[in-house]
Amino acid sequence: MQAENAEQQNALPNDVVEEKTDVAAPTPAEETAEELNAPLLEVKNLKKYFVVDKTLLGKPCAFLKAVDGVSFKLERGKTLGIVGESGCGKTTMGRTILRLYDITDGEIWFKGREVSRLKPREFNKLRPHMQMIFQDPYASLSPRLTVGEIIGEAALEHGIVDKAHYREYILQIMKMCGLQPHYFERYPHEFSGGQRQRICIARALALKPELVICDEPVSALDVSIQAQIINMLKDLQKSLQLTYVFISHDLSVVKHISDSVGVMYLGSMVEYGVKSDIFEHTLHPYTKALFSAVPVPNPHVKMNRIILKGDIPSPVNPPAGCKFHTRCEYCMDICEDIPPEYREVEEGHYCACHLYNSPEDNLKYKEQMEELLRKKREEDQKKLEKSLKYRLFKADKKKESAPDENKAEAESPKEEKNGEEEA
Repeated sequence: MQAENAEQQNALPNDVVEEKTDVAAPTPAEETAEELNAPLLEVKNLKKYFVVDKTLLGKPCAFLKAVDGVSFKLERGKTLGIVGESGCGKTTMGRTILRLYDITDGEIWFKGREVSRLKPREFNKLRPHMQMIFQDPYASLSPRLTVGEIIGEAALEHGIVDKAHYREYILQIMKMCGLQPHYFERYPHEFSGGQRQRICIARALALKPELVICDEPVSALDVSIQAQIINMLKDLQKSLQLTYVFISHDLSVVKHISDSVGVMYLGSMVEYGVKSDIFEHTLHPYTKALFSAVPVPNPHVKMNRIILKGDIPSPVNPPAGCKFHTRCEYCMDICEDIPPEYREVEEGHYCACHLYNSPEDNLKYKEQMEELLRKKREEDQKKLEKSLKYRLFKADKKKESAPDENKAEAESPKEEKNGEEEA
């Protein structure tokens, strides 16, 4: 109870936050016109596979497709909300963008420069500009370091501040995030969950980043503290011109903080667009089912809940064609064999679903279906021929062994008769 009261007291009003924001405002190096006009972050067909099985010789033979062909653009100063069921690859995508996981395939462009193939030493120079707020504030803070050391360690390492101005700089960052100066010498176990999350935010902002990936930063907090953290993030975004990738399960929070929204299912982006388009003009059947689960705070309003049948398929062995066809009420024959193309259905509104194919696309997919059926028939014919050959081979072997068995049977009575005569 005391920790919660302390958290309530530490929430600073907006005008106090804005007074000190100029201290930690990012001062990037001179940028070219091309870098300024380009999206801050652009992801093209990003893939991240984990090896789950190997052959006896150590060759990978089975993969978990955690992120499978994700693409989007994010402009400066905007917030992209990422939503989806647990296990769909949201967190893995965020970690892969920051190169905390090695990229399997695809491209990551930051400020008009491809950074997905940079060597680790070169990418380390960009790390201060790309930071992450982790989901669990209890596990992401070292219990052996004080708050001042946690926030300032990386700032010293990257040369953001020198030792002479270290304490003053960290205290200013702490004040921006609603942390009192006397917390500087305290340890993480002395704080509540909301206070710990503020420490995590201060640690990220101490490096003067341009892009911050927020991995469910308020999921472990109660509703009142969630509102304080969300409002603080919005205030900091306005004052510091930050760009967020906001990962969350809470659709109401995503709607409140985001400018654009991406919906993920089984490692793939199934729908992406401006917030108003996603929430008011939903296209993909999975997005419709996901949004229908949001409770309405009115007991007199009847909810038209869309119940999905079955569970999410395994990312190790995803279904052929559209990954959602095993649970989709609009499933067609084409969905079971051909994966839909991730395309721009409306201006700025992308969707991966066969329901929005053009007549030309249907004609093209019809030809692909015919080709797949032809190949399937050829494979079935080959399997049948192979099976017949094997049966004929077994029959011939049986016929060859039959005379030898008859001869052995014929000789055995003669041997018995000779044995009786000798006796």
